[in-house]
Amino acid sequence: MKDLRARLAQIDPVGLLWSMGSRFGSTLLSFLVLYAASQSLETAEYGLYIFLFSIGSSLGLIFVFGQHVLLVKHYRLDGHAKGRTNQDILFVNACWLTLGAGALLLAAAAMLPFTGRLSPPYDALPIAFAFAAAFALSEYFQNYFRIHGLIALALAPRENIWRLLSAVALPLLAWAGLMHSGAAAMEVVTVLLGVAVGYQVYRFVRIEGLGFLGAARPRIDRGTLKAWNRETGFFSANTFFNSAAAYLETILIGIVLDLEAAAVYFVAYRISMLLTLPVLAIDTVGIPLISARFQDRDTAGAQRITALLSAGSFLCAVVGGLLLYFTGDIALALFDPQFEEHFAILAILCLAAITHAFFGPGTWLIMIGGGERYLLAMRSVVFVVYLGVLGGLGFTLGLAGVAFAGWFQLLAVHLLSRRWVIRRWSVDNAATAILPYLARSRAGAGPVAAGDGRKEASDASC
Repeated sequence: MKDLRARLAQIDPVGLLWSMGSRFGSTLLSFLVLYAASQSLETAEYGLYIFLFSIGSSLGLIFVFGQHVLLVKHYRLDGHAKGRTNQDILFVNACWLTLGAGALLLAAAAMLPFTGRLSPPYDALPIAFAFAAAFALSEYFQNYFRIHGLIALALAPRENIWRLLSAVALPLLAWAGLMHSGAAAMEVVTVLLGVAVGYQVYRFVRIEGLGFLGAARPRIDRGTLKAWNRETGFFSANTFFNSAAAYLETILIGIVLDLEAAAVYFVAYRISMLLTLPVLAIDTVGIPLISARFQDRDTAGAQRITALLSAGSFLCAVVGGLLLYFTGDIALALFDPQFEEHFAILAILCLAAITHAFFGPGTWLIMIGGGERYLLAMRSVVFVVYLGVLGGLGFTLGLAGVAFAGWFQLLAVHLLSRRWVIRRWSVDNAATAILPYLARSRAGAGPVAAGDGRKEASDASC
């Protein structure tokens, strides 16, 4: 028990409370935005808004090019001095982010002259591209500020303030007769997100300055640059798979079926994501701690923190799942009374969310632990199999088949990820990893060895 208390003491309670409060507030506001949009738009236009939002969010996650992960892995906070340390990693981040956001904005501008020739909903894609550019930058700055322990600045601009302003602006504009379409609603939330990101850019410059962009900056070591660019490729590919897991199903439903079905699935998915809030909140504070343990080769410390965080997130998800079992149909009906009949879809998605919570940090451990190449290969194979399962189950079972296919992909990725992390670092990220600590604490024994005594096997196999 003393060992667990020591590890709990390493977690910043203020940062964790900020993270938890902001994540829960973000989810509440996210639902408020969805509800406001559903009440402000006709069902078909609401489906268009969901379709464009899914495309924009998906592209934003992809075109950040993994720089948010590269930053977490290589940014050194100890001894950091403005304009002198971490200049190389910030310069590389800036180059890739400029490429990503610039490409999205250029694509949006290039499409504008041809929107009149495109059929709905594809004529509204430029606004989705513009949203994606802002979303990519916000994803990066979330990770930058959380490294510095500025949890409020990391989460509040996008997770709270932007959503609150969107939830107020959409119904007001609809009431005033200034907003009638899903595309117009998307324009509103894009402008507001741009303002939030602009503030984060301002604060970033206040902390770091712009010296890392100057000509006086020393040249980056060729070997380091090559390694970082290689990792960028791996992280980008993994982010693509994360994006696909979150939004591909909604996008495909909108293309293959109809926008109304996409709206149903997206709302059910967002409700199920309530169960992953503990994972997101704990990761915000815990991933930098685990990354620091990996950098120091402190496997035992990484195992203890991981076990504690995974168990906590899983317990919260189970409790939340039980609550949604009794109230999920009511939640669906809030957005549209016809959505209530799709409770089975919500139940499947909730089971997938609980599975995700069981594995805690999950693929984050591979990305910060040196397993980028393995993760890319593994997720590529799983994704190909997933597409086959998605096609088969989707056409036979409809929306339920799509949900089952997503659950299959999530479980396969987590099981294979857990296997690699155990073999490489002797760290078990499953929620059950907490059990040896609890057993030894009750028995009054000493601390548990990392990976539950699997270090020797790991060394022999790597």
